[in-house]
Amino acid sequence: MKTTLAIALVPMLLLAGCAQSGDEEEAASLAADEQAQLEANKKIVLDMWHEVLDGQNFDVASDYIAQDYIQHSPGIESGLDGLLDYLKTSRPGAEPLEPGTYPLTEFEFVLAEGDLVQLMHQRELPSRDDPDTLVPVWWYDTFRVENGKIAEHWDSIHR
Repeated sequence: MKTTLAIALVPMLLLAGCAQSGDEEEAASLAADEQAQLEANKKIVLDMWHEVLDGQNFDVASDYIAQDYIQHSPGIESGLDGLLDYLKTSRPGAEPLEPGTYPLTEFEFVLAEGDLVQLMHQRELPSRDDPDTLVPVWWYDTFRVENGKIAEHWDSIHR
């Protein structure tokens, strides 16, 4: 009886081990897919920043930014057209720069979680106490990516 019971239990234990191994493989596959999506989201945001903002190539903004883009920055309208109006107004006469001929913003951190990507870098701004003196300040931009395009933006601008 004990031998029969042991013989019956061995296949069940083997099947349970296979099922657990399958679950682990599926979990690893899902984690790899999630990591690939995070990297793709980072690439969309960084490519947009470098090409559209650093390179002043506003004509390609729609490659990266959704038409119904939501903008949380004060003084900038939502929608791709609102962003383009702001960029063209704030950089009058800006012409697209040839790739490789302009400096790229250097980010200290590029963080991604879920559908959000946050860029962190330093900029120099005039001091409140002495406008002729530039002081380094941290700048944060957070983007939400949806369906391969930037759908929403927040930053650390306070007005």
